[in-house]
Amino acid sequence: MRIHLLALTLMATPALAESPLSALVAEYETGPAYIFQNDGRYGPTGTQYEADELNQKANLYRTQRIALEARLGERHGLILLYAPFEITTRATLSRDIDFRGTVFPAGTAVDSRYLFDGYRASYLYRLVNGERFSWDIGASVQIRNALVDLSAVDGTRYTKESDIGVVGALKTRLRYELPSRVWAGLEADALSTFGLLGNTTGGIYDVALTLGIPLSAKGDVSAYARLRLLGGGADVKRRDIYNWGNFGFALVGVQADLVSLVERGLSKQ
Repeated sequence: MRIHLLALTLMATPALAESPLSALVAEYETGPAYIFQNDGRYGPTGTQYEADELNQKANLYRTQRIALEARLGERHGLILLYAPFEITTRATLSRDIDFRGTVFPAGTAVDSRYLFDGYRASYLYRLVNGERFSWDIGASVQIRNALVDLSAVDGTRYTKESDIGVVGALKTRLRYELPSRVWAGLEADALSTFGLLGNTTGGIYDVALTLGIPLSAKGDVSAYARLRLLGGGADVKRRDIYNWGNFGFALVGVQADLVSLVERGLSKQ
């Protein structure tokens, strides 16, 4: 066993030293979300409805995200993010709702499902790389997996709208670190079509404020608290789809630099 560990150490140490990978930061966060707005209308005769009508504002919803960031040298960064979001509610309708041609009469007890999973890739270039302050700019591409459905509890009616699409956004991130390694960060992805894409109007935003506390002397492992605002939507005339939502999150998480942890582990062998 010791011979194998020594061989792995000898092989891994020069590889890490020569690699352009300066950091590999894994991040996980979780916490409750609240729906401020979630308006929808589906189909040429569809009824526009709001979150209150489906009891979506009645509760908080547990959410989570996973991200992995590769720092390539001092200036470049690549981020992969998985952000699932799904809620299911039950309500008794106070009025008729037409969803993609299926009419749910007033008084019908319905189950509603709203799914909006995001798979995002981002590139960041570090404009400012100071000892305490850093500023990155770049862009993101997100694949959205969206599903909205409505079903009568008695099983008499069911309909859905589903879509897989690609959305782009501009991205920026700022971070300031105190001598104690306590840090604060602002990160934002946002873009609007400004009505320039034919008969489609849409936009997205994802803004987060973070306070991090180091869990190691080197600062390569941190716990953090984060407030996030996420929203956006689209009005797609050619598909008779309208949806716009705004959500708030109160999160706790942990991040760790895997490269630094491996190097520390190897140095102790």
